[in-house]
Amino acid sequence: MKILKNSLIILLFTIFGCSNDQSSFDIITEEENISINQTSSISAYSLEEILNGMRTWDNLRTNKSALIKLFNSRNGFNINLGLFPPNSSVHAYPCIIQGALKFAIISEVYDKVGYKDSINNYIIIVDVGYKDISNLRTPIYQNYTFPLPTQYIQAADAINRIEDWNTNYASWLNSDSFVYKGFDIPTYSLASQNYTVYFGLKNDIDNPSIKDADLVIDNNNGLFYDTVAGFPRPGRQGNYYLLGLI
Repeated sequence: MKILKNSLIILLFTIFGCSNDQSSFDIITEEENISINQTSSISAYSLEEILNGMRTWDNLRTNKSALIKLFNSRNGFNINLGLFPPNSSVHAYPCIIQGALKFAIISEVYDKVGYKDSINNYIIIVDVGYKDISNLRTPIYQNYTFPLPTQYIQAADAINRIEDWNTNYASWLNSDSFVYKGFDIPTYSLASQNYTVYFGLKNDIDNPSIKDADLVIDNNNGLFYDTVAGFPRPGRQGNYYLLGLI
């Protein structure tokens, strides 16, 4: 009788355990999926794998044909700023892991030698993919005036930069353009939420015929942001500890 009772308990746990596992695989919202893509890689990649990916990117930065192939049908990624300390910049390092373009993202709070023994715990890996921008021109956007300093940019300017990248990324990469080792993304105007980040091309202030690589941030609710700065850049100061490890 005791054996039968124990067997029944084990059977019930097995049934309910399988049922719960199945539901967790079947019901994953888009928001959860974005979060999973950003956080699961913390344990999936070692620090050395990430650094090797950054080294591969660094070696490819002057290989025009390889870059064009790498960016084919890739124009952006998702970032959940709720995973990072608020009001602190995040550093986005391109890296090639298992042949795919990704970004290793870490808050400037942790991108320092003081966190060298645990720094991998603070790195989020995001996949770079294709974002359909056909719906960006559809809404009628309101122009806002926010007090300075602000990262806000008008929708027309943001969309022009994004479309410029989609249309001209190959010719830009084929030119004498400088391809950065990473990007510094301020967050003082941003909330702890999910954002879509698009690649863009930004006209030089003094010479519009010269274009610079850019990241345009979309809050997915009609507002666009910038002030992203590529590095290395003359006069650009900051703690980029990961960069020093490659």
